[in-house]
Amino acid sequence: MTAEKSNADGTTLDLPSEREILITRTFDAPARIVFEAITRPEHVRRWWAPRTRGEMLACEVDLRVGGAWRYVMRTNNGMEVGFSGKFLELDAPTRIVQTEIFDPFPEAVSVVTVTLTETGEKTRLQSRILYPSKEVRDQVIATGMEHGMRESYLQLTELVASLVR
Repeated sequence: MTAEKSNADGTTLDLPSEREILITRTFDAPARIVFEAITRPEHVRRWWAPRTRGEMLACEVDLRVGGAWRYVMRTNNGMEVGFSGKFLELDAPTRIVQTEIFDPFPEAVSVVTVTLTETGEKTRLQSRILYPSKEVRDQVIATGMEHGMRESYLQLTELVASLVR
């Protein structure tokens, strides 16, 4: 991924600063539905882990300021990948600010700000990830996270569509 926007599948990735990744996608649903899809464990389990790359093992969400969240997936090669964090701000259904920690690197805490903007019958989701340094952000990009993230967002789009019906 470069500093150029990439929008091959409806999900846009941008690098607005040396320490950030900005992900944007628009859903054909009200903000309330998208918010539920990204915060309720029964929904997160259905989209967060890319199906072609593994399966979701754990999904815990204590949706309140100061509450914790944890997601774990097992990749197809048997490796467990865990992420966790705490909710810093919640303003349902328009804003979530949370920390994010990748288990192997607990010192590299990032802050994720998700905003949901409803216009008509559509909702734009923007996820702005602020990493502790450019080096950490670049390491994340180098993992190939973009491919898994794109698949997850496609799965989220399918889930949101099913919740609207």
